[in-house]
Amino acid sequence: VCFIPGGLDCSISFVSHVLGKVCVHGRQKEILSVLVPRLMDLTKSDCIWQRICWRLVECVPDRWMEAVVLGFVQRAPGADILSRLLGNLVVKNKKAQFVVTQKMLLLQYCHTTAVLQNLLGYLSLDSLRRALLIKALQELLETWGSSSAVKHSPPEQQQYISKAILICLSHLKEPEIESCRQELLTSMMEGVKCHLDSNLPQIRRLGMIVAESICSKINTDGPVLKFQYEEDDEARELKSLLVQTPPFCVVPSLSDDDRNEKADAALPLVLESNKKSCTAGPVMPDEESDAELDSDDDLIPYDMSEDKELKTKAPVYIRDCIEVLTGSEDVDKWEATVKALESLVRKNPAATREVSMELAKILLHLEEKTCTKGFMELRQRAQVAVLTTDPIPVAKYLTSQFYSLNYSLRQRMDILDVSALLFTLHFHCVFTKHSGTQKPCLQLLPGSDSSKDWRRIVDERIKSKTRRFAT
Repeated sequence: VCFIPGGLDCSISFVSHVLGKVCVHGRQKEILSVLVPRLMDLTKSDCIWQRICWRLVECVPDRWMEAVVLGFVQRAPGADILSRLLGNLVVKNKKAQFVVTQKMLLLQYCHTTAVLQNLLGYLSLDSLRRALLIKALQELLETWGSSSAVKHSPPEQQQYISKAILICLSHLKEPEIESCRQELLTSMMEGVKCHLDSNLPQIRRLGMIVAESICSKINTDGPVLKFQYEEDDEARELKSLLVQTPPFCVVPSLSDDDRNEKADAALPLVLESNKKSCTAGPVMPDEESDAELDSDDDLIPYDMSEDKELKTKAPVYIRDCIEVLTGSEDVDKWEATVKALESLVRKNPAATREVSMELAKILLHLEEKTCTKGFMELRQRAQVAVLTTDPIPVAKYLTSQFYSLNYSLRQRMDILDVSALLFTLHFHCVFTKHSGTQKPCLQLLPGSDSSKDWRRIVDERIKSKTRRFAT
């Protein structure tokens, strides 16, 4: 309920419903082309009519809010007038906030530059709405820096988002830039990489222009980023958006028919400018190309004679070793893990007992990925270390697997070799416990001459059980 001059009270909710209904049913142009100029005159110097206008749009139901807000944004001749007509509608109404900060910026790209300037200028004119301006800039930069969005969205939408980012940057104040400087720098680095990876010259140039603009905003005193591209009307128009336009000097929005005609007329110009940029890009004056080639010869190479090659760090936990041995594609890390596994098992017996069965299975099936020196010996040492740390369950597992199917002869011989080494180590431990002459020494069996006694016993058994029939 609003109080109007003359001492009368009135409710405008019915008028709001009528306005929303008319706009959503396609008569937006007819009603707002008359209503907006009239409200502009009434609210120019009368704060009561300003409050009536605010209540008029606030009482529009959510299901019709989009059509009303879109009509006001398109037909307001400037951001200050739009702020006077809508007030803080985007702060009070979630639907209007979604339309202004999400739908018109990220989901639609048919609006003109003047509409974008109206919209973002409206957000910047009040302290309560500036938080939404910064939030909209963050979401625009997130979309601009998304490789998926760059690949799958049309060039027209990329240009629309780039314009919105530049207009947002023009409205930022120095304290706001300082508070989000690092975030702007990170977004710029991610976004320019995605754009430079594109195979479309127009997309690459958009990325260069936006990156230069962001860099000029966050580094006002230091060196600025500079790319080489053709300076045409489109590039100059984009750069001009970085200069803040006074809210009362925004170009009036066009009617629907005029907007469509201008869009149709502008499309061949955009295509023609793209063709020019594509054809003019590779062409370079001979003097400039020679200068670029000569400039590379002036660079002094760094002295790298004393540089040491960085070694891959081995894992420090048993479970990390299991992950590397089973799924890692990093060959250097895999080799470092194989070399460090034995000492790691002996240093962490408690952790080894928790995963001893899994580790024994991995080592039994482990194949050499690289030409690691002494791989067979390293694997055998690790198997003996696991068997020594947790002998009963690991020994049961190995003996049960010896007669199982789908095992190669090499794997069966590994089981025998590891068992023999364990018995040898145990014998040395028992012997030195009684004699005290020398410390136990683990003598690994070579891969070629390993287990001669076992081989002799197996050969004798085969020979004794073999029957030969003479013809």
